[in-house]
Amino acid sequence: MWGNVPKGWREVRIGQIAREISNRNRTSADIPVLSMTKHRGFVRSNEYFSKSVYSENTDQYKIVKRGQFAYATIHLDEGSIDYLKNEDAGLISPMYTVFETDCEEIDPQIALRKFKRFALSGRFDPYSNGGVNRRKSILFRDLSAFKFALPPLAEQYAIAEVFSTVEEAIATSEAVCVQLHEMTEALAEALFLGIDPCTGYKKVDGWRASTLASEMASIQVGIVVKPASYYVEVGGVPALRSLNVRPNRLYLGELVKISDHGHRLNRKSALRAGDVVTVRTGEPGKTAIVPDNIGEINCIDVIFSRPGSEVRGEYVSFFMNSRIAKRQISVLQGGLAQQHLNVGEMKRIQIRVPPLARQDQTVRLLKGAWSRIEAEEATLEKLISLRASLSQELLSGRIRLPESIIARHRDKAGRAA
Repeated sequence: MWGNVPKGWREVRIGQIAREISNRNRTSADIPVLSMTKHRGFVRSNEYFSKSVYSENTDQYKIVKRGQFAYATIHLDEGSIDYLKNEDAGLISPMYTVFETDCEEIDPQIALRKFKRFALSGRFDPYSNGGVNRRKSILFRDLSAFKFALPPLAEQYAIAEVFSTVEEAIATSEAVCVQLHEMTEALAEALFLGIDPCTGYKKVDGWRASTLASEMASIQVGIVVKPASYYVEVGGVPALRSLNVRPNRLYLGELVKISDHGHRLNRKSALRAGDVVTVRTGEPGKTAIVPDNIGEINCIDVIFSRPGSEVRGEYVSFFMNSRIAKRQISVLQGGLAQQHLNVGEMKRIQIRVPPLARQDQTVRLLKGAWSRIEAEEATLEKLISLRASLSQELLSGRIRLPESIIARHRDKAGRAA
């Protein structure tokens, strides 16, 4: 096996601590159909797919019971593995492999974290047999030979407790982020309808009904013809793409660079501070403003707009990310499968424009709300990073928990054994 076995741990094969289960659906009981997602694990299929899976189509489906594991035989290398926690039983595709672990040998939380880490790091790859459509199909009989280091049960329980604490903190932070987003969306919608957040009364004196075509000095699209032909590894000018545009902010990582020659040829799409950039494809309408001191920069396949003298760019950015604008974009797309926003549609978006002082007030309020969102999201990112670090260190034995923490779990481990 890879590396040394930490002191007090032992080397085991998966086949020693787990066995494959293959129960087909031979019952008329009402058992939910489950699917597997890479990040959420087991979910009910009606929550994941737009169309239902009817019971008469599930004769060959496998049954997975509470506490049992399943993995996508041809997607294990993507981390598609979970154990059933929130249902008594479920039906899953025959393309999944079901197995159960020995609870006197390994804690299911530890098993899941170890197996997912091994899968994502490619350590299961040598056990694949080529599979279907060039996917890495991994059968349990082959996987059972895989060896790894396993800590004593008491230490496993202690590690699982640490992970549970971190997971609870992550769940709390995620819930706060969702709540902050919902509150900010509601605030933005009220502000763009002219409702004063202090009094709750609508005040639209001096407002005008307009369109982006009338308010923006120009609305254009960035480089769309063979932009990759301008890419360079060294030197050149950075260029924004859709992935760099997030609601009301730019992500300046993973910027591509185009040659100086390409930049000169496409000077019309060079951006400047205060420009409004909008995603065209994928998540059309997602918008941010180009900040001050960004330097020389171009853009690729995004819409960029320059505000006129009577509208603030930040006001337009916040508006484009509001529910009001999203509803309009949805109507303009007419239900097309390919989500796309073109310049002509962008120009037709309707916007109610208050006096500049009211625009500035709106921007201040929404900036304050977004600063809270960004602070909480930064906390969430740190927690997720901590979870990844703990997974790498604690599950490998490179970092060991203090004996005082492990000792609290010895009685529980003794009862399991």
